[in-house]
Amino acid sequence: MKGAKKKLTALILTVLTAGILAGCGSADKVGVVDTQRVQKEAPLAKQYVEKHEQKVQEINKKLAEEKLSMSDEDFQKEQQKQKQELDIYSAGLQRQFKSDLDQKLAEIAKDKEVGIIVDKRAVPNGGIDVTDEVIAKLQ
Repeated sequence: MKGAKKKLTALILTVLTAGILAGCGSADKVGVVDTQRVQKEAPLAKQYVEKHEQKVQEINKKLAEEKLSMSDEDFQKEQQKQKQELDIYSAGLQRQFKSDLDQKLAEIAKDKEVGIIVDKRAVPNGGIDVTDEVIAKLQ
């Protein structure tokens, strides 16, 4: 769970600080978003974390059942296989969320006429706070 939240936070920060929205509006306006709030409050972010947690639970249940009928060596191989599958699944969720987030940030940047939206921590003072709009759009 903590790993999923860290990955989600890293993904949000990467998207925002990369300046993907440069050129979407007036270059002299900067939008800011509180990524920690988005992660905690956005329904879509919560859905992705829940999907990840469900997958982890499924894998753990499957491994617990298989452990009873497998040798230690076979069980370790199965654990590795399941870990790889979880990593692939997690990467897919991250790509989906990034796509959803990119789309919503682009819409907000256009509506607010800002050139870029960055993490609130990167802009000590000022900027147009779009956190509430991001949370509302990530339904």
